[in-house]
Amino acid sequence: MDHATLIDCLYHAYASRDADQAASLYHPEGWHEEVAMAKRREGRTALAEGLIGFWRMLPDVSWDRRGYIRAANQVAVPYFMTGTFTPRGGDGTPRQIALDGLHLFEIRDGLLTSSKDMWDLDLFKAQMG
Repeated sequence: MDHATLIDCLYHAYASRDADQAASLYHPEGWHEEVAMAKRREGRTALAEGLIGFWRMLPDVSWDRRGYIRAANQVAVPYFMTGTFTPRGGDGTPRQIALDGLHLFEIRDGLLTSSKDMWDLDLFKAQMG
């Protein structure tokens, strides 16, 4: 699969909330890192579980891609993410989340070997309340 198609398939899996499909686009030993939180998930099962948990936290999350930059086997995708977070316990008032971010992907043999997601943790926490 070419780079652009692979990235399109990943965002389509995100939009359709298909964690298994998203994870299948990675090599079996592939990994994803949330840079702001210093958390990394390795392997397809862990990747799918991470997405399911993320969608539970922000069930209506969406990514508006703001371009596509390819350099050799790496692709950078700037995005604007929005979603609604509803806190558990206490004040359960839903809160709107809106963040600029950047996905960095590394690709080998038509599959993702790694991805990094970069966004502002302080801004995210402030919006969560």
